[in-house]
Amino acid sequence: MDHRQVITLPNGARIVFDAMPGLRTVSVGVYLGAGARHEPADRNGLAHFLEHMAFKGAGGLTARAIAEAVEARGASMNAATDYERTSYFVRCLSADAPQMLDIALSLVFATDLPLEEIEREKFVVLQEIGEATDQPDDLVMELAQAASFPDHPLGRPILGVEATLKPITREDLISFAANAYVPRRTVISVAGAFDQAAVEAVARRWLEPRAALPPLASIAPTVPRRHAATVARKLEQTHLVLAHPAPHAQSDERFAARIFAEIFGGGMASRLFQDVRESRGLAYTIDASAEQYSDAGRISVFAGCAPADAAEVVQITRAIWADMAAMGPTDAELSRARAIAATSYAMAAEAPAARAGSAAYELLAFDRLVPIEEVLRRIDSVTSEDVRRVAADALAAPPIAAAVGPKAGLAAAETFVSHAT
Repeated sequence: MDHRQVITLPNGARIVFDAMPGLRTVSVGVYLGAGARHEPADRNGLAHFLEHMAFKGAGGLTARAIAEAVEARGASMNAATDYERTSYFVRCLSADAPQMLDIALSLVFATDLPLEEIEREKFVVLQEIGEATDQPDDLVMELAQAASFPDHPLGRPILGVEATLKPITREDLISFAANAYVPRRTVISVAGAFDQAAVEAVARRWLEPRAALPPLASIAPTVPRRHAATVARKLEQTHLVLAHPAPHAQSDERFAARIFAEIFGGGMASRLFQDVRESRGLAYTIDASAEQYSDAGRISVFAGCAPADAAEVVQITRAIWADMAAMGPTDAELSRARAIAATSYAMAAEAPAARAGSAAYELLAFDRLVPIEEVLRRIDSVTSEDVRRVAADALAAPPIAAAVGPKAGLAAAETFVSHAT
């Protein structure tokens, strides 16, 4: 039975309490159903930059005062911006939950945005962008994202690019926060040991005065065309992403997609790992994942290999995918993958930070809390035919590939796209 409690305010904002007896700590967070996909194209990077600027002063505290107030209590505060969500969260001692939530809420709703800090912080983010571009595994993922969602917000980098970051003004930041951080897409999530009345009082003080504005609209991406994106770099390895569209986060097949990715390339017992790495020694890193957004999804394979071996890695990947699409997994593979998925979920459900984040995600994505028993039941109900069908449907969709590295290995990405059925 799910013991979590949700309070919904008249303006649509929600507070979820998840008491975990026996703990001395708590995770408190402010989770917002808005992110990089909700920003204008000519201000790509705005959502992420706003997160950076929040820590430069808020609620009457300077950047230094915020850091000192958190660390004086031994707490740990962080934030993250994704395509569809932004979060500010703190892990602290139970008695400090009201104060830490107050600071987190000030970062979201009372950020100062000092003008002298904006240009300085742009330089910091530009260094972050440069660092990501210098990393071939980051760059190849960005190429794959753009190829998977062309001419769509999901295809733009979360960090933005120099041309869209530099023009951002203080007014842009204020406008985005006002229009994106609306109550209906705001969840305060608390998990661990806490004084509920004290925490709720802080949450209500910040949330209740806020107007019930409508959430920002999102346009679903269209099915991408087959495409290979490549960048030549003087590297030792070719970094590859091989992908097809797959079920999204709202789909009934989302669990089957995750199970397929686990069997395909999720761990040391997966088919890709055993064949490409263990049997043939063609790569140190090779794995598969199922990325799922609210209205789009993708199953991707990432590999790093010698340029001369890239074509063989692509051939093996396609052959294993085709076999899964035709025959499905073995009973042993299905059983193992379901056990891994269930255990991973159950372990996460024992950590306050993961529980707080999961509760917020469930409310923002499904408008309800999803009991762990329901998730475990859905995982256990995935059949071999479900997995086979997900593999086949994905394989029938347009292929996407990206590659970064020496020119000798880039043709493998083109081969994956051009030779796909």
